[in-house]
Amino acid sequence: MKLGEIEIISVCENKFKIDAASVFGVIPKVIWEKIAITDEFNRIALAINTLIIKSRDQVLIVDTGFGDILSDKQKRIFGVENASQWDEQLSENQLKPEDITGIIFSHLHADHALGALKKQPDGSPMLRFPNARLYAQKREWNEAINPNERTAATYHVDKLRLFEQSGKLGLVDGDTELFPGIALKFLGGHTPGTQGVIIDGGGQRLIYPSDIMPLVYNLRPVVVGAVDLDPITTMNQKRWLIDKMLKEDWIIAFDHDIEYKYAKFIQDETGNIRAVNHA
Repeated sequence: MKLGEIEIISVCENKFKIDAASVFGVIPKVIWEKIAITDEFNRIALAINTLIIKSRDQVLIVDTGFGDILSDKQKRIFGVENASQWDEQLSENQLKPEDITGIIFSHLHADHALGALKKQPDGSPMLRFPNARLYAQKREWNEAINPNERTAATYHVDKLRLFEQSGKLGLVDGDTELFPGIALKFLGGHTPGTQGVIIDGGGQRLIYPSDIMPLVYNLRPVVVGAVDLDPITTMNQKRWLIDKMLKEDWIIAFDHDIEYKYAKFIQDETGNIRAVNHA
């Protein structure tokens, strides 16, 4: 997809499985089971959709997936059955890891951040994209390296410390234009420092809201995953997003939907809002 001079490429880094409550929260299974397929462990399959953004001066990646540094036990927990697709996806797009100038983390959960690392021959982790500056919200970073009992399983502090030690970590504080046509929008909700990425070009606007609205299933404000730390903020941000999508004809890039990579929203004559695939 091209927005003016900015090219956006959706990359499926991998797929994984997660308990359905992580997607549907307090919504009873009797309501959602007609639209979502789960396995014998009540897990739903999710894609890990990341973005490559090519502008005049930058080649950026938005979120990096799990990568290949999970232990066998962690792979079983997260239902990761395949290898990371980063090497193949970069090659298909005529890129090398050294070409990436920056990585934007929507937040620092394992399925969004650990793919910025790769295993060395001795098994230890190193930066996958050696020339990339690493961008995250300051509040997210502080929460991630000081997790509590609830968040410790989702933030891998020992791995995240490698970002800091690299000297390439760039923390931002709130909304900011990172590069021309590429802005960061502080959202919160899912985690204290979750941010979205907004891309402007050619008279169009695309937003990657990350896990504020990870799937088409989460389109309704009330459908908030059990993993969200501040569900009321998530609901409010979803209302803001839906309003922008409808009134200003934005494009959304879903981070975990298997069928919908990009979409627009429409409202029918009954007032129902639905997503329409946008290639």
